[in-house]
Amino acid sequence: MGLCTWLLASLAMANTPLTLDSCLHLAEQNNKIIQQSAIEVSKAEQVKNQALTKYFPQVSASAMGFHSLNPMIEVGIDDIRNAGVRDLLTTLYGNYGEALGLDNTLSFLEYGYQVGVTALQPVYMGGKIVAGNKLAQVGVEAAQLQESITQRDVLQEVEESYWLVVGLTDKQQTLTAGMALVDTLHKVVETAVNAGLALPTDLMQVALKKSELQRTQIQLNNGMQLAKRALCLSIGVPYNDSITVVSTAAETAPQTLDFTTSQTPEHRLLQLQLQAAQLQKRMAIADALPQVAVGAYYGYSNMQANIFRNGLGSQYGNGTLFFSVSVPLSAWWETAHKIKEHNLEIEQARLQQEHTNELLHMRAQQAHNQMNEASLLINEYENALQLATQNYNLTQADYQAGRVTISQLLEAQTVLLQAQNNLTDAFISYRIAERKFLNYQH
Repeated sequence: MGLCTWLLASLAMANTPLTLDSCLHLAEQNNKIIQQSAIEVSKAEQVKNQALTKYFPQVSASAMGFHSLNPMIEVGIDDIRNAGVRDLLTTLYGNYGEALGLDNTLSFLEYGYQVGVTALQPVYMGGKIVAGNKLAQVGVEAAQLQESITQRDVLQEVEESYWLVVGLTDKQQTLTAGMALVDTLHKVVETAVNAGLALPTDLMQVALKKSELQRTQIQLNNGMQLAKRALCLSIGVPYNDSITVVSTAAETAPQTLDFTTSQTPEHRLLQLQLQAAQLQKRMAIADALPQVAVGAYYGYSNMQANIFRNGLGSQYGNGTLFFSVSVPLSAWWETAHKIKEHNLEIEQARLQQEHTNELLHMRAQQAHNQMNEASLLINEYENALQLATQNYNLTQADYQAGRVTISQLLEAQTVLLQAQNNLTDAFISYRIAERKFLNYQH
């Protein structure tokens, strides 16, 4: 069943061109890293639920049974120190004991069992339970923010992979058109050489150019295969070499930088890190404060003695209410050092927050500059492409008229192909920088 699903998904991807939106949507559904970050959120929620149980009574049950080889307590008539009582019991036992089948000794705790249930309700634990629950809530929020950051970074990688495939597709198309021109030129020159109108060296130069373009085609095909594999891995679909992408063209223009660190999940995550350090300090203080609890116990026991051979014995149930107060006197010295340690951790968190905010500003400025530089390069390369196209057309006409050599024509074509590839690279660079820049705008 899994193999069928895999094949169907592979065929569907092969027959349906992928757009940027569809790639991002597939990544949100299938990417393993995003799925792992969602699991981390669920784990944090379970930790929060565990902390919540500390508000409720802690109930435990116990059971104990024993059977001694010899009774733990054994008292005979001869063990009684009062002579009058000892003589009386001796007389009574002599008259009636043997007739009744009684022993002349009493034994206790020979065998028995005891079961009980205890419920302990914390009343005051120095604020540790409250701080623990707040810390667990901070953990949930931190996991959610980390999930948001992970999803953002993964989608950025998906977009970069998508634009890489788009760029390589455009370069393949450009190369195919160039190879077609060279093939046509090769036939024309070959005919001219056979007719004695061109030199064999001209045909050799065209053949060398054709071989160079073929090597470039192999490199592009290998790069395209790896790029498609990376894209399929990031969006969670089976790899298929026939997968195609559709470029979503859009206007490119310089953007103004409108950025504050408070808008980023990294900033909020650093705030939570500082808050967590403060709560951990509060929990350390709680270890040195008094702890108060109330509880209840109910138990049932059945203790047998050898005098009751007919099955009778000591059977009873009993309940108890109690409270406890614990003051950890010896923990104060240790807690003082713990508090100093947590103060240092709080200072570390504050410094990291300041450093990361500065780093975020720098990265936003860098992405902003890269995007605007790429936008300017696009305009420049568009003009360069127009000039290269005009130059190639003029050179081709001059070659046909015999005013330029084959080398000049091939050079003009090389310039044209490079201009087209430069424009493709600038467009892809703009899209990647734009994605990074927009990550800091919300």
